[in-house]
Amino acid sequence: MFKGLSVLLENIRNSDEKTRKRWLVGASAVSIILVIGLWLMYINFTTRPPGDNAEVKEPAVGFWQIFKNGLTIIFQSLKEKIRDIFLEITKSRTVIIE
Repeated sequence: MFKGLSVLLENIRNSDEKTRKRWLVGASAVSIILVIGLWLMYINFTTRPPGDNAEVKEPAVGFWQIFKNGLTIIFQSLKEKIRDIFLEITKSRTVIIE
């Protein structure tokens, strides 16, 4: 198994720049997906209430709802800041010469 992996890595090292960049992007994407997947599993594991699986109490606000609300607040704030900057740029300037 390790011999096949070392042969694959040697082929990648000896290939052209375009092929190495493709492998870099692909390996990075797989790594990101793996890390995010593990992180989501950890969040799911830590947010479950211990025990009490049989008795369901009132539904609590979930992770995705909190995440969505946070993004909404951030985008509204950004929208207001961009609007303020745009209004500052487009307001007319008056010069009074006496």
